[in-house]
Amino acid sequence: PRTLLNNALQPMYGAAVHDHVRWEVYSQGPPNATTWYATIYIDDLNYGYASAPTRGAAQDAAAQQAYEHLKREKSTRSDL
Repeated sequence: PRTLLNNALQPMYGAAVHDHVRWEVYSQGPPNATTWYATIYIDDLNYGYASAPTRGAAQDAAAQQAYEHLKREKSTRSDL
């Protein structure tokens, strides 16, 4: 999902994608039951949030939400 999102953002931002995307990732809980939380911001707007047992899974889930959000935005704009 992170690669898919990056590929969707490339036409919009080109090589500057990383200047427009920001992650907040943190964990809570004991070492044997850690929960990871990930939030992705695109141009400082929250596009996705998820929690999962691993850092990568939380980021993947948030990236998938962001990708779906971008798809909805694009379809709404092309309907205008």
